[in-house]
Amino acid sequence: MSIDSDGDSSLALRGSRGRFAALIATCMCLHLSGCAGFLGGMISSAPNRWIPWSNASARTHPAVRRILGIDQEFRVEVGTAEEPLSLSVEIIEPPEDLSPPKGTVLVLHGVASNAKFMLRHGRMLAHHGYRAVLVDLRGHGKSEGTRLTYGVLESDDLMRVIDELENRNLVAGQLGALGVSYGATTAIHLAGKDPRIKSVVAVAPFSTMRDVVPDFGRTVLPGVGSLVPDETLDAAITRAGAQGHFDPDLSNACEAIQRTEARVLIIHGKEDWMVPTYHGRRLHEAAPDNSELVLLPWTGHLAAWLDPTHRVANHTFDWFDENLAQDPMVATAEE
Repeated sequence: MSIDSDGDSSLALRGSRGRFAALIATCMCLHLSGCAGFLGGMISSAPNRWIPWSNASARTHPAVRRILGIDQEFRVEVGTAEEPLSLSVEIIEPPEDLSPPKGTVLVLHGVASNAKFMLRHGRMLAHHGYRAVLVDLRGHGKSEGTRLTYGVLESDDLMRVIDELENRNLVAGQLGALGVSYGATTAIHLAGKDPRIKSVVAVAPFSTMRDVVPDFGRTVLPGVGSLVPDETLDAAITRAGAQGHFDPDLSNACEAIQRTEARVLIIHGKEDWMVPTYHGRRLHEAAPDNSELVLLPWTGHLAAWLDPTHRVANHTFDWFDENLAQDPMVATAEE
């Protein structure tokens, strides 16, 4: 019996070594054969590109919307003649006793997520008196698109969303943005382009695409990521830009935050491995006069998003109340 057991253990050990060797060989082959193109495709591909059964044109059933607390849902055309695409937008209104809204806040999700994962944030903002506008960024959820551009084109999309909100008379008070991770950086890019954004709360934002791709990749895939040289990753990022039709070097939130007069609150977990804390510090240092940095102890990337202790929510409410909220009497008079 013990002989068989030892034999099984030996076979399992040899099998593990074999799989590890195969993994190394595969990475080496990809590297030597020019894996920059392959990696570039992975870096630039939006989640919906890998979900062939997704129906970007579908709308949430009215009964489901009522259960989720969504008051309106519509689509916004943001593409070009060469690449037409539209985004899904959902509105959560504050309760009647808190109307009119103190302001309007765009709520932006992280990568490989969608607006439904930000419903909790939207509902909390609404219950605090703000109109929450939840957007599926391009290539996510019910929005069209196949490529990620790390805030470069997503911020242009959101300017079109704001235009549509104004056309529908859905901008109450001043405009702000709350984003998490990928959405946080996109919010900073938006503020850097559109002066209609007056205040931003950026939770775990990244500073540049060229820095966050290695950070994120080597955290999510520590074994594989460590085998890919920096030069190959940098080349892959350049290829990702070519495939997504954007310049990766424009994905620089440090430059974007210097172009905005909006007040920006940066919240970062001290134990964030996916988007390390230096990204938040770098952003604050780029614009110390119009930003503040809050570092949360014992908090990682997902904990900052899920916010089980409500510390992020409390900071968010305080920030918007100070830098965005409009006196309801003034809002009523303007209407």
